[in-house]
Amino acid sequence: MEETYQALRSDWFGGSRDRETALHLLFLSWWHWAEPEFLTGLTYDPASAELWHEVFNHFGGQASEDAEFLFVAAIMAGITPWAFGDENEWTAAAAAMMAHARSLQPDELSPGVFEGRSAYGDYFAHQSRVHSGEY
Repeated sequence: MEETYQALRSDWFGGSRDRETALHLLFLSWWHWAEPEFLTGLTYDPASAELWHEVFNHFGGQASEDAEFLFVAAIMAGITPWAFGDENEWTAAAAAMMAHARSLQPDELSPGVFEGRSAYGDYFAHQSRVHSGEY
């Protein structure tokens, strides 16, 4: 996993801003704080929080019109709101992003949307199943 993260970081800082790179990098930069190293295989990166915010802003943040991005960012913010800043603000932001995702794509983001897209896809296919009634 560490090699994938480092390759995505390198691509990002090299100017690659394609959607798939950005989504995977958003996930892996968040995973640094969401789970311990022994589970993720990711070594501590003090710049991962700043990188997450950079990718988040690249998508337009809460005002984004990308339903998939909003869904995954809402999941991340909902799980670890304390990691982004003010916990209450990010809990509210997570709810707002999920609502905005629903307004953009009223049909669920099904697990099939995520399957076959490496660790990012595995993680959010599962989350899609868990949140299917909420989306």
